[in-house]
Amino acid sequence: MMAFNRTEVAVLLAACHRRCCICHRFCGVKIETDHIQPAADEGDDNIANAIPVCFDCHAEIHTYNDKHPRGRKFTPEELVKHKEQWLKMCAEQPIVALLRSDDSDGEVGPLQALVDEIEFNIAVAQSTASGDVGCPFRDDQFSRAIRTGSLALLAQDLKTALIDAHVAVGRANTVAVAAATKRAGGVSRSVVGVRGSSPAEAADDCVCCLERAHQLLLRFLGHESTSA
Repeated sequence: MMAFNRTEVAVLLAACHRRCCICHRFCGVKIETDHIQPAADEGDDNIANAIPVCFDCHAEIHTYNDKHPRGRKFTPEELVKHKEQWLKMCAEQPIVALLRSDDSDGEVGPLQALVDEIEFNIAVAQSTASGDVGCPFRDDQFSRAIRTGSLALLAQDLKTALIDAHVAVGRANTVAVAAATKRAGGVSRSVVGVRGSSPAEAADDCVCCLERAHQLLLRFLGHESTSA
């Protein structure tokens, strides 16, 4: 596992004021030092090869699918320029850098936030599948990822897994609402007589889809070993 020198990283993070060198968002602890030249392309652990980036930009850098090219890929040469320009701004015009504020300061990007949402939905699915009266599944971050175009450039297996998981989540929510309506004396017509017609069955169907999406997303974001 490659790693930059911790002391040199501390100096670099102070120099950029813990702001992403690409989008300039203030990150706080939600910042990473990425390799400008990837290890797979003979990049080393010299601090000159490190660029501080937010979780979202980190994902953007590694999202590009060379097999199905869309948009413009981040190149090492461009990343070097982003780093140089931001560090120069911080050094020569620190007031401008420090006074810059954005509504997104401190936030994580939609893909990183989607990890937490999927973990929440797994807990809801497991609880509901066991027969407990569950709470609604969430899809806010999935909707945000669609709205911001974050799904568009993902590898097809990850994109499909995320879509399949949220189709299952949407169906489980529909089944739960139908069941609640029926219990309240209303009429439920949506899913009677098929697999998943009860909230427990629909939630059980969600678990595998959510767990697969979770595993692939963690792997993509670099939080899980590719051998896992």
